[in-house]
Parts: sequence; C-alpha cells; structure tokens
Amino acid sequence: MNEELAELAASGATALVSAMGTDLWQEAKRLMSGVLAQARGSRRTELSAALDRQATADRGAVDAVAVGYWTEALSQLLDRNPALAQDVMALASLRTPEMPDIVIQVNSATNSGGVFAVQHGTQHFSSGPNSRDSEERP
Repeated sequence: MNEELAELAASGATALVSAMGTDLWQEAKRLMSGVLAQARGSRRTELSAALDRQATADRGAVDAVAVGYWTEALSQLLDRNPALAQDVMALASLRTPEMPDIVIQVNSATNSGGVFAVQHGTQHFSSGPNSRDSEERP
C-alpha cells in the first residue's frame, strides 16, 4: 500500500471514531457502511458488526484503540480495492461544523460611534477608522 492510501485510512478512521457519540454519527456510519459494502464475505460481516457495536459506545474523546482498529480495517480494504479511496475520502472529510447554524448578532453604537462587525471570520485593521466628521476628533 502506498503512503497516501495509508494516510487516508488513518484519516478516515479518525473521522469515524471522532463522530461516535456526536450528531455526525449517522452520516459517518452511512459513509462507512458504503465502504463496507465493497468488502467480501466474512470480513464485511465482521466489520459491520464492529461498526454496530461502536455505534452504541458513548465516547467523550477519541479512543486510540478504536482508531487503530479502523485504520487497519480501512488499510486492508484500500489495499484490496484502491477505488474505495474516494469513499474513504468522503468519510475523512467529515468534520464537525465550526460555525453554528443560527447566529444572532446585535450591534449598537451611540454618540457617533461606529460598529465594525463580522460573523464567521476574522476582521483585520491596518489602522483605526477615520472620523466621519473632521470636527468630531477626540
């Protein structure tokens, strides 16, 4: 197995285990089930059962043993069928959204004040804002 596929297997396993016990679990399980559908015979049965067992585990942190297990499983599957890389990549790219779905922002300014607001990003200033009225300087 080449190094890229090995890294992909590790990333997919980490994403899968990280999703356990979160809102992402159903999507992670769906993606992993798609990968497992390509496995053959008893290996598919074994990995599907392990996935179902993992689904009931309540995780507060990423379990290194589980990551190792799934990394090995994904490595073997990718070694036998490199075409699975795209499916494993979809699993590996599954991440917890950093931005909330609903944002409420309230801005106000008084006495000729100005508001410089940004949502979901960073605002950079190279210098302070210019006064709208040249007579209103502090």
